Amino acid sequence: MSSHVSVSSHPHSTSTPARLLRMIEVRSIDYIPSSERRGKAWHQAPFWFTGQLVVSTIIVGFIGPAQGLSVGLSILASALGALAGAFLMAFHANQGPTMGLPQMVQSRAQFGVKGAALPMLGAIFLYVGLSVFGVVLGGQAISLVLPGPPLMWGAGIVVLATLLAVVGHDLLHAVLRWLSYLVAPVFVVLTVLALVHLHPQPASGETNTPAAMLVQFVAAAGYLLGYAVYVSDYSRYLPASTSPRAVIGWTYLGAATSAIWLMSLGSFIASSVPVADALPNLRDIGDRLFPGFGTFAVVITLVPSAIALMGVNLYGTMLSGVSIAAGFRPIALSVRARVIGIVAGGACAFLVALAMPDAYLGAFNDFVTMVLYLLVPWSAVNLVDYYWVRRGRYAITALFDQNGIYGRWGVAGLVAYGLGFAAMIPFMSTGFFTGPAVPALGGADIAFAVGLLVAGGAYLVGNRGFHPSSERPAILASLRLLGEGANDGEHTADDVERRTVDTATGPLSVLLRRGDEGTTPVLFLHPANLSARCWRMVAERLPADRGWIALDLRGHGESTRSGTYDVEGWAEDCAHVLTSLGVPRAHLVGGSASAAVAVELAARHPDLAASVVTVGGAFRPVDPEEGGLIEEIVALGSDQALRRHAAAEAVAVPEAAEEAIADLSRNDDATTIAIWRAAAATDSEHAAATLRRPVLVVVGELDRTCPAEESTWFAEVTGARLEVLPGIGHLPMYEAPDDLASLLTEHLRRLS
Repeated sequence: MSSHVSVSSHPHSTSTPARLLRMIEVRSIDYIPSSERRGKAWHQAPFWFTGQLVVSTIIVGFIGPAQGLSVGLSILASALGALAGAFLMAFHANQGPTMGLPQMVQSRAQFGVKGAALPMLGAIFLYVGLSVFGVVLGGQAISLVLPGPPLMWGAGIVVLATLLAVVGHDLLHAVLRWLSYLVAPVFVVLTVLALVHLHPQPASGETNTPAAMLVQFVAAAGYLLGYAVYVSDYSRYLPASTSPRAVIGWTYLGAATSAIWLMSLGSFIASSVPVADALPNLRDIGDRLFPGFGTFAVVITLVPSAIALMGVNLYGTMLSGVSIAAGFRPIALSVRARVIGIVAGGACAFLVALAMPDAYLGAFNDFVTMVLYLLVPWSAVNLVDYYWVRRGRYAITALFDQNGIYGRWGVAGLVAYGLGFAAMIPFMSTGFFTGPAVPALGGADIAFAVGLLVAGGAYLVGNRGFHPSSERPAILASLRLLGEGANDGEHTADDVERRTVDTATGPLSVLLRRGDEGTTPVLFLHPANLSARCWRMVAERLPADRGWIALDLRGHGESTRSGTYDVEGWAEDCAHVLTSLGVPRAHLVGGSASAAVAVELAARHPDLAASVVTVGGAFRPVDPEEGGLIEEIVALGSDQALRRHAAAEAVAVPEAAEEAIADLSRNDDATTIAIWRAAAATDSEHAAATLRRPVLVVVGELDRTCPAEESTWFAEVTGARLEVLPGIGHLPMYEAPDDLASLLTEHLRRLS
């Protein structure tokens, strides 16, 4: 792993060159530690919105009318294709915050440290090809307003793009984010002018509409899917606690919105003009506003975007190139290696453009299509591995070790890739090759869909005996080597993650450990004024394949303090967390007042509850003034009062009180009292009467806060099994974690 690189030999240097050097990103393919994580999930939206706000997106919309489709059906097919392609693309974005690595480097887990060179070469061809496209078109656009050959201006584009890529991630994000304010208004004007002045012609009556729609749909989907090789390069600096739903959603929104807009504009233009040619068409449309505006519009929409997106492509070229080199021989992951990779990519792009500036554009679509054919099976294997096989759990350091658990060559990944690509061949359609199945489909190219299904399915079959828990020792060893803990959402030493789930009134914090496929996770709910960490000694004693979630209830731990506190609200928060995390149902385990929260959740949302386990539960309202806690809070302050209260509750094991005190939620007196009053007001009689899920009731024999009689009553009402822990007080999760974990494990086994 590389470390920060010193860029100035003089500690007090403040010269301009020194300041500029300090701006250069020092990371390349290495892991981004939690101390360097930054940014917001919504930053992905403007980045990818601008990423699609380019002339090539308009050209994709030309395909439907060229097939004889009407403008309406062309726009519909483009929109559906863009939505489908952006959907797959966006799910790659979640890998960045979780793994802290560039997109293609993550492929080593599926293909091996050396085997990953195969998809990485495909990615490099795509990066260089798109860069050549930017050099040629950008140079042509500048030559419309300035003297000199287009390739001279293309060289200038290469230089500027190289500088952007050298400075790196943060500058690329900033440029793409702010570029939308320059480019989007011009495209708005061009769109309005097109709608006012152009008149689409009716489609040919002889057109095979379903097949033609499929051609447009696949083109749009494939275009967006091609960006999958970039996605987590630009989300890997986000904190690991970033909500997966947020990063996927913002990426999807940004990419799909601008793609649908410009593809629709392309279809509208192509349906209205004799010859669809992007630059002349846009120039003619712009000149309808006033002479010369069209040229201005072409330059403004093309040149800045060409520079920025070529910077993105050169950055990706460097990441994949360095990764390939490092896979075969050790190299220093330094700033020097970054700069060499970027400069080499820029030089290569310019040389290709210089060699065939005229012929290249004619073959551009075939080139990009062939590269996408190479990358579609990779995308399928990568996504299936992340979401279904390993479910986001990786030993990061092993990705850089040829002798590690991922090895040199990942047989399952390479075989699945080969099968996926082979299955695509009969369905491929390019200017130089047409697969035998294409005529039967009316000319439609469905190779992308076939490749995704076959490669993804083959990889699943190839890993059918794999259990994520088998790699847990390597994951733990990796975490120790990285020195990462639970801060900022990173994995803890026992493979636990802290995640944040957004709500309308603020974030809710959860600890979670993913379990094996097919197992229903446990949702732990802590007693009032404690926090999710109170369950750690029980959770770590569960079987290794059992996933679990521990929520900091609203007002507790690291969750928001905003909103009101009551059992009903806490139950709805729990339902929102499960839904946001994609958990269809869970075994609900609640302690003390949160036993009532679990019961309420099961009554309100029975589909989310696999079973209910109560631990020292409080089910019926009591006078909050009883026990003197409120008086103590007023007299001593919440911290001292709760310390005394915890010490009194840990009857069997007085030392356990110290553990409980460490897990207390730190609130002001008013908040602590409000939470206590909400806990005292619990009333589960109605919910208990309607409960239709298996229930286990556990209570300490010496529980003075919620006496055993309370749990006995609840067990009788619900017909539940009652387990009384002899000699234990109100905090079995601290006093008797072995006994409690054994009871819970037995309960889960009975229901499995």
